[in-house]
Amino acid sequence: MSSGTRDRPPHTDNVARRVKLELPTLNAGFKSRDVTRWLAGCEDAIESAEWNYGGKIAAVHLIRKAGCKMEGEGADWYIDCRDKVKALKSWPEFAQEVKARFINEKTGLEAKHAFYNAHQTGTLSDFVATLITARGQAGSIGGTQVISDKLFKDHLLHRCDELLYLRATASPSFDVAKFMMNQLVAYLQSLWEAITLERATTGVRRMGLRNDQVRQEQNNSAAHQTSGRPMAGLDRTPRDKALHEGRCFHCDTLH
Repeated sequence: MSSGTRDRPPHTDNVARRVKLELPTLNAGFKSRDVTRWLAGCEDAIESAEWNYGGKIAAVHLIRKAGCKMEGEGADWYIDCRDKVKALKSWPEFAQEVKARFINEKTGLEAKHAFYNAHQTGTLSDFVATLITARGQAGSIGGTQVISDKLFKDHLLHRCDELLYLRATASPSFDVAKFMMNQLVAYLQSLWEAITLERATTGVRRMGLRNDQVRQEQNNSAAHQTSGRPMAGLDRTPRDKALHEGRCFHCDTLH
């Protein structure tokens, strides 16, 4: 049989079969949002690899590759659960296991409650992050977010720091409807940074005034102590003479 008609090894039947599956790394010290991004990156990489491959890649292969890309706590979890997760039938099942372990997700009514109950207690950026997380967890219906942009903007404005709200709405022309969601966040953030700087400056000024007040009180106290000391009396002989002449034996003045 000529080389042109000889059967090729199975692994060379299709060049696409030699495509490597490159998944992103879930670095140690990750947060919940990092896990969400990592899973999304893995799904994109899998989709591209399967398109090049020309078919589905076995779930066990995908899970094995993903497990090798997990670091820190993720790597420990994969090692402990390796046999269990490798037996899963699909990538979505594996992704769900990862979410259940590393993402504290709220769904439906619980997520909406978390959104509406949120208010600014620290920095504005932390407040915005809380709202974004709750909004994402509330999900969508028919491609439309359950918590709309309008609801998000209204809640952000009315539940932010009271002084920030007053600053933001001070202008008679202010209209929250004119802002896109990201524009409103940026606008409030600029005002919040100014408020934070003012509070820090005012605190330093108050501390300086307090120090001046303390120093003044100390000076007044020292002056009072000096003026309140008893005057030294006259010696015995001059004192007797002063008494005889009707003069004060302390100040030697005639009464």
